[in-house]
Amino acid sequence: MAIVRNGRKLAKRTQQTPTLELNIDSLSHEAHGVARHEGKVVFVPGALANEHVRVKLQKQQRHFSQAQLLQVLTPSEDRVTPECAHYERCGACQLQHLNTLAQLPYKQENLNQQLLRQLKLASVPWQTPITSEGFGYRRRARLGVRYRKQHDEVIVGFREEANSHLASVETCSVLEPQLSALIKPMTACLNSLQSKGVITQAELIACQQGAVVVLRHIKAINNDDQSRLKQFAQQHNCLLYLEGNEHIQCVYPEQEPALSYSVDGYELEFQVKDFIQGNGAINQAMVQTAAKWLDLKPNETLLDLFAGIGNFSLPLAKQVKQLYAVEGVKEMVTRINHNAQKHQITNIEATALNLADEELLFRLPKADAILLDPPRTGAAPLMPWLSQQKSRILYVACEPSSLVRDAKPLLEAGFRIEKISVMDMFPQTKHVETMALFVKD
Repeated sequence: MAIVRNGRKLAKRTQQTPTLELNIDSLSHEAHGVARHEGKVVFVPGALANEHVRVKLQKQQRHFSQAQLLQVLTPSEDRVTPECAHYERCGACQLQHLNTLAQLPYKQENLNQQLLRQLKLASVPWQTPITSEGFGYRRRARLGVRYRKQHDEVIVGFREEANSHLASVETCSVLEPQLSALIKPMTACLNSLQSKGVITQAELIACQQGAVVVLRHIKAINNDDQSRLKQFAQQHNCLLYLEGNEHIQCVYPEQEPALSYSVDGYELEFQVKDFIQGNGAINQAMVQTAAKWLDLKPNETLLDLFAGIGNFSLPLAKQVKQLYAVEGVKEMVTRINHNAQKHQITNIEATALNLADEELLFRLPKADAILLDPPRTGAAPLMPWLSQQKSRILYVACEPSSLVRDAKPLLEAGFRIEKISVMDMFPQTKHVETMALFVKD
């Protein structure tokens, strides 16, 4: 059994290259099998650790090679048949051929090796991983929409592995079922439009109010086409937004509802383009774990950096005397204040601040504990300031390399990692999120 992704294209480019048989030793951060041949590392997409495979060398660099998987000769005991019919072409998932239960240990060990190697730690205090269902969990996704003029048709899907081509999909097994069920009828609706080529992107969101569809368009959509889109939304009981170059509007229903999601007993309202965590179950467990690890006291002050719409701020405010929520986007600060007022929370003070400006950081109030949930790029500009604090620091990371980089100045300043856990926010993919508690003795 073999997983061959974009096989025809790769085979054509490497048809003169001899085949090799390799033993796969491990998985890389990109979820590619790692082998060695003639003293050089060989990456094999689709292969798993402890497999014996037949490959064809595809791209050879000075220090490594990339190979195309042709056949799995001896499969891993953790290899499974991918659940999704589109897996071989779609690039949104990278690990459906690996048993879901084996995915998180692989991700944790990958990060463990980075921490040991780059930070020279003797050991890492791993806590129980935060897990969720392997499929049907994702409550937000952005799909590409492409008009193929030669065929006069619209296709909807995700990019293929390692290129920009769009893989057409009819369902997505990691999406919440109500979102996956919209893909096929939405594609049919888009193909019924007079101006098929004006819509370039579709975003699907699941919230307390139901399913939401956001269609990005590069030119105006005429009235007839808008009527067809509204009929689609009405028939499939979803909210529909149209996003142009300058504005976004709800076109169905006519009276736009307030969107919200639930976390730790709070309904957090958000705007359709606001960031929300993609996995609701993991988000709930993450917030509860943060509260437990920080062990906040009623007389303490908490500083929540990169606070967003208040995902951590509202649930944690009840445990402290004062919570300062800091966010770089002013609209998010408005959302925090609105959500706090809605729930009659009076001890949150939200501030808009450029968190990359070191001088401004030193104006922040002293806090007993600091929580930060930065974007994938991490929080490098904050580290000189953060390293000088004496607070307990909880770092929520959506990119392992950023966490490793940012942990170094904290450790050098006298902090230590007291607890760390991986969170499987996105099963079936290579992505892993992490929560680490730093304390200074």
